[in-house]
Amino acid sequence: MTSFQISVFGVGAVLFTPDGQYLMQLRDDLPSVSMRGHWGLFGGVIEVGEEPAVALVRELREELDLEIQNVGEPFSQLIFDLGFAGRGIDHKIFYAVSITESAIRRLRLGEGQRMALFSLEALVREPRVTPWDLYGVTLHAKRDSVAAALRRPN
Repeated sequence: MTSFQISVFGVGAVLFTPDGQYLMQLRDDLPSVSMRGHWGLFGGVIEVGEEPAVALVRELREELDLEIQNVGEPFSQLIFDLGFAGRGIDHKIFYAVSITESAIRRLRLGEGQRMALFSLEALVREPRVTPWDLYGVTLHAKRDSVAAALRRPN
């Protein structure tokens, strides 16, 4: 097996409403922001020595003024190689976090250009969405059918 070095460790909140919509952030359009001007999950980079869940709580506070004490266990993870873009290997941990529309109305955007709710279908049609975050949302939206298919005998 080939060994590899992960260059970025990140976390993302799959913020979902009871009716199956996903809260996404339109990332700032600044040269210092990766995937600028794209829709993505709220979250960010895990600081050295920081636990992933603690990093996500911090990021949600910074980006949305959202106070959550416990984001629970990770929903899924993705390791992806962006060597073709000169970046290296990233590791993103996804947490599924339920949120109500009334709670969304109380949020204050601290980073990004704006936020919006998307159905999975609308997000898939969106031309500017971060592919790894689309993976996290898609897996969450299809979690029941994926779990059922994996339980079926071959």
